[in-house]
Amino acid sequence: MSTKKDILLPNEGIRSDAPAPPSYDTATAELNNTFIPQDFYEDYNKPISECNIYIRTIFTKRVFNLLSYQILATFLIQISFYTDFFPRSILFNPFIYWTCFAGSMLTMIGLSFAITPILNPDGEIMNADDSIGRFGWMIPYNTQLSLLAVFTIFESVLVSFITLHYDPKVLMTAVFITLMIVVTAYVVAAYKAKQYEEKERQGDLEALLEEEGTMSMVYRFLWCFTSGLFAFGFVLMFLPHSSIAELIFSWIGALIFTVYLFIDMYLVLRKVRPNEEIRCCMMLYTDIINLFLNILRIVSHNADN
Repeated sequence: MSTKKDILLPNEGIRSDAPAPPSYDTATAELNNTFIPQDFYEDYNKPISECNIYIRTIFTKRVFNLLSYQILATFLIQISFYTDFFPRSILFNPFIYWTCFAGSMLTMIGLSFAITPILNPDGEIMNADDSIGRFGWMIPYNTQLSLLAVFTIFESVLVSFITLHYDPKVLMTAVFITLMIVVTAYVVAAYKAKQYEEKERQGDLEALLEEEGTMSMVYRFLWCFTSGLFAFGFVLMFLPHSSIAELIFSWIGALIFTVYLFIDMYLVLRKVRPNEEIRCCMMLYTDIINLFLNILRIVSHNADN
């Protein structure tokens, strides 16, 4: 059974002039059966910023590679409906819509509480205690990848229900704006993560605690604002259509998910554990899709006026 054990490959993501990585003699020779050596397990219980440099490099590379594949798959599915490669009638079938909606929710819940088993060279699960004291279940890494692929397909079809009603020029403008925001959020998050590491090296505990408190407070406010946004959207469903109300809703949503994107990218660079990469991909993908849909509504409103 292939699991997260194959994340740590000896030469992946390491420059040729870099120091040689620790010994992997305990690993099996076959690529798909590479186990994590015993001396690396402690790193997998730490935040990513405190891990071995090889683990950090491979982790961030895997997260953003998987995220790129998700975005590419979503884009291709949108194109396939626009070019009638897939019949548009599919998107007008209520059964397809509700199936995708239910499937998206179920896979998202499953991935949110999934715990990736880590195997030692003897095939024993080394992080079995992770499932004790927290709600979740052990799901092999390859199974999580399959669930992530299914989740992406369901979400892509749901997005197609919306994008099909917009002009291609409006769509491409929204895509470009979203891309610029994503790149900016990554640059700012990476800069803040480096600042945090510098303060950590300097032993500036007061600044570190202040930043931790600020991030926690921002996340709590985001939860409150997101709940309010969903409540606002639910009320709008029962009111006569108002372009102004929809525009306000979209601007608030775009702002909230921009901040979410920055916070989640910062967490990927600083706080999450290396065996949580699938969950990280799902979080970032959801942030980007929601950001895109809100920007799409804003651009469409401006194009109509």
